[in-house]
Formats: sequence, structure tokens, C-alpha cells
Amino acid sequence: MAKEDILNALADAVVEGDDDIAEEFAQKALDEEVDAYEAIVDGLAKGMKIISDMYEKGEAFVPSLLLAADAMYAGMDILIPYINADTSAEPRNVIIGTVEGDVHDIGKNLVKTMMTAAGFNMIDLGCDVPLDKFAEVAKEKRATGISMSTLMTTIMGGMETVIEQLQEEGIRDSLVVMIGGAPVSRDFADSIGADGTALDASTAVETMTSLTSELPADSWSESSIAESKMKYKEVLAQKGTREKVDVGLITAEAVIAEFDSVVPKLNETMTKIERFSASFEDKKVDRLPIATLACGVSRKFVPCSYKEYSTSAEKYAESAFTGIKYFNMDTFVRLTDLCVDAADFGATIRYPEEDTPAAIGHLEDYEKLEVPEIKEGTRAYNLIQGNKLATEKAHSIDAPMTALIEGPMVALTQIMGATRVLSDLRTNPDVVLKALDKTTTYVEEIMKGMFEEAQPDNLCMVTLWTNNVILSADEYMKSEGQIMQNRIAPLYKQYNKPTVVHNCSDAPHWDLINKWDTKYYSYTFYPDEVNKGSKDHKHLISTYGKDTMFAGEVSPILFLDNSPAGIEKMKADTVTLQESVLTALKENGMQSKYAIATGCEVPPGAPCDSITAQTYTVAEKGPEIYKNIIG
Repeated sequence: MAKEDILNALADAVVEGDDDIAEEFAQKALDEEVDAYEAIVDGLAKGMKIISDMYEKGEAFVPSLLLAADAMYAGMDILIPYINADTSAEPRNVIIGTVEGDVHDIGKNLVKTMMTAAGFNMIDLGCDVPLDKFAEVAKEKRATGISMSTLMTTIMGGMETVIEQLQEEGIRDSLVVMIGGAPVSRDFADSIGADGTALDASTAVETMTSLTSELPADSWSESSIAESKMKYKEVLAQKGTREKVDVGLITAEAVIAEFDSVVPKLNETMTKIERFSASFEDKKVDRLPIATLACGVSRKFVPCSYKEYSTSAEKYAESAFTGIKYFNMDTFVRLTDLCVDAADFGATIRYPEEDTPAAIGHLEDYEKLEVPEIKEGTRAYNLIQGNKLATEKAHSIDAPMTALIEGPMVALTQIMGATRVLSDLRTNPDVVLKALDKTTTYVEEIMKGMFEEAQPDNLCMVTLWTNNVILSADEYMKSEGQIMQNRIAPLYKQYNKPTVVHNCSDAPHWDLINKWDTKYYSYTFYPDEVNKGSKDHKHLISTYGKDTMFAGEVSPILFLDNSPAGIEKMKADTVTLQESVLTALKENGMQSKYAIATGCEVPPGAPCDSITAQTYTVAEKGPEIYKNIIG
């Protein structure tokens, strides 16, 4: 068989995601004395580049990439032992992993695959990686780079900790540090001292290649390490002093102390529940409602630990009440974490004292999943009781309460692992759909418990997988989409409740909004990913606003900056956003159907005064802005 035919067959096997064919032609390449290195680069890696290009053009989706990666590695396992030493470049070791507290690994795996195809020797630490592990392994392997990722705003600070550990070890300048994940921006990367970030796996490869090419030849020499230690010694000393302070608690105490002298002077003319209800129906209001997702950070008003906030119904309820009161919210969307269902199905969950709970041990067998009973001791029971207490407390200050639960697909991916579920959805869909039916049944039971016992004003469902970067609209509709349409949305209607959805993905299937009669949609806007489908308030109001109230737009990372300049910027940006939203509403024949909010949760360690900079500005400046634009 001709060499060119073998190389093309290897590339085709990767594109098709066929492990068996990849293994067959990898062996054939050896049998026909095709150079193993050439078979990898011009065969397997070429196929990975083809499928990656298709993904970037929207012609392929994440399941195809995951299967392609499996095929590439299957072929590489056969070929790598036969790479000739004289054709193998000096290993460029790159440490990759998802930071501690985050078990999402799809993006990390895609970057790993693309960097492997580009010739980097990837050392995968997996997900939920202890922060000190990055520096430890980088030092051991004399790495040329580290690639860290997270999808969770709540644990982004861990990336800065890793960089500080590298500085402390004297090896920060010995390697390149890249960070990634949907909430990560160029500004955030710069602020923590990372070398770069990228919007997708292909760009990550290009960036890592470029940055590592600039490393000096002696970057790992003893003299370079000693010089680096001295360079960062003073910087770390200053940070060490500053970080002993609990900025969340200190600013919470300051907000409480100033509350009685500030909030009463705002002269609100509507109660929170009147304003939110009127806005929901696009009736005239005194100002736009505010619903910043300042969830875990609100525990600082109690105060209590994050573990108490996520596991104690009483602490949860008190955090909701104090958050509504002191942040002056018009409604509170109460998020603790996204592994409530996973815990009840038997997955292993870690509960840090001051961070978001995470599923760290997935189940193995889909067919052994059994729908739990909601009873005392389960996390679902605790969540229902917490929202019952929180609703009572919210109503005592005339505020509506919005509870939040996981959608069926979010629950299943937390139970079994997202990478596995998305791959199996393509290769073994019947098994996945049967398991999805079980998580749906549990979600339905939780919904009933919320509607019948907790009785929040609204119930928000997280549907992260309706994402045009992850699954096509057709694939999504064949899985969770049809469940949302045929089971979840009808249950909302049965209890005479509006369908409320939260989706902080970068490219939701916007046209599916109306399929389940969504009345309130909490979204995230990613300015750098407009070309992939991220939409701002102007587009959403003009296209879907007549039927659906939107809330989102503001990046939660902005709330980490409570410097005087940061506070003033937050106030100015809040005024600008209100003006833009109200103008868009007026241009489309509406007057109030939008809430000022963040698209993702404000990090739980954020300062509270940066949040009141937004919420108090809406209350203070909002009425005049509303009157000037709407009348």
C-alpha cells in the first residue's frame, strides 16, 4: 500500500473518530516501513487539524472532536515506541489541567489533543488539580509551559495562586503560563500575571508555540532560577500581607454599617416584588430591576462559610435574605453549586470550607443509576427546605425569591462526567438517553417539591448544554431538548409558573428559547466570541424580547476590583448599560422587560462594595435614566 494512502487513511480515521481503523493503519504504517514520526504528523495530526478546522467553522461539534482525539491517541500508542531518536525533537513538556474545584474537562482535553498534534509533550494532571501540583510537576519535568483552565468564575482565583507558587519556586520565568476557559479574558490573564489566553484550542496551540519560542535557552539554569526568586520576593511579600485580609467579610461589614444611612435615601417608589413583577410583564416601572448573581458572596453578611451556605438550609436562607437586603436586589437567584443531584445519585462530592462543592468521583455504570427518594438527608431535600425558608424571609421585605436547580443534562454530566456523556451520546445514545430519563425523573420530583413546598416566586433551571459550540441544535433536541419541551416546560405550566432558564454558555441555541415558552432567560455575553454566537442585549431584545425577559450582560470578574478606579468604572458602566438597555427596549416598543444582572456568579471571595457600586447605582440613577428615555 502506498505511503500516501496510509497517511490519508490515518487522517480519515481521526476525522471519523474510528479507533479501530486508526490502530489498523498505524500498524500498517509500521509494516510498510513508513516513518512513525511522519505517520503521526502527516497522518494522525493532519486528521486532527481537519476536524478542528471543521469545528471552528461550525461544521463539527464537541462529540466529534472527542472521538477524533480518542482515535488519534489510539494510533499514537502504536506509533510512538517506533519514533527514531534522531527525528524526535527535544521534548517540549507542557503541564495541563483544570484547577482545583472545577471538574469540567472538555475544553482542557481539546487543548491537550491539539497541542499533542502540534508536537508538544502534554502531561495531563486531569481536572480538580490541587494548586501546588502544577508547580511541583513543572519543576520535576522542567516544563516549557503550563496550561490551566476553568469554566467557573468561583474558582478563577486559583490560577493566580499557581502563578504565585511558580514565583516562589523561582521558576515563573522558566516557562510560559497560559490560562483558558469561557470566563477568562485577556484583561484577567494580564491582571494575574499569565502570559496568554486563547478563545479556542487552535489559537491556544498557536499562542503556546509563539510564546515558548521566545523562552531563553538557559531558562532552567540555576542562575536563572535564583535571579527569578529575587525578582519576585518583594512582590510576593506585599501580596502575602494583603491576602491575610478577608476582603469579602470586611467590605460586608462596611456595607452593613452604611446601609441605614444610604439605602433609605434612595427613595424607592415601588417594592421589589412590584418592580420585578411589572418588569416581567413589560409594564411601566420606576427603574429597571437589578438581579446580580452575587450568590455565595452574600454569605459574608451572615457570616458563614461556603460549606455552611451550601449544606445548611438555615444558613442558605439567611444568606439569601441578607443578600437581597444589603445588596438591594430586586430578586435573588440562589445558586450554591451544580452537584446537588450528583450527590443524591451517589457521586463523590468535596465540600471545601470556602469554595464551591465539586463532584470528584463519577459513577461508572449508566444502567445502575437509581432515582433517589427525596428525603431528609438528601441535598435536594435540603435545597427545598432552604428555599422555603429563603422565600419566607424574602417576602418579609417585599422581595421575590428565585430558586435554582440543575437541568437533567447538567445532572447527568455531573454524575458520569461530561466528556464521557458527550462521547457516549454519539456512540451509545440509547444508554445515555435511558440514564437521562432517570435524571429527568429526579429533576421533576425536585420541581414538584419546590412548587408545592418551598413555593419560590420563580424556579430557574440550568441548561448549560444547549450550546452551539458543544452540540448542534438537532443533537441537543434529540437529548435534553426534547425533554425540556415535552416534560419540563409542561410541568412549569401545570403549576402555573413561568419557564425560567439560566445558561452561561458562550453560544446558546437561541432559536430554541421559544420551544419551551421561556419567559425569563439568564444569559452571559462574551464580547470576544460574538463570531461564535454570543449575543448582547440589543440583539436579544430586538429578536426575542417581546416574549422573553432577559438578564445578564455584565462580566462577574469585574466585581473583583474594588479599587477607587474600579468602583467608579462599575458605576459608570452601570449607567451606560441602563441607558443602552432602555433605548433598545424603547426602539422595540417595550418599556421595562429586562433586568440588570451578571451572566455568571460573582466569585464568592469578591468584595461586597464592588457589588453595591452596581446595585446602588441602579437604584440611585435608574429612575432619572428611566424617566429621560421611557418617560
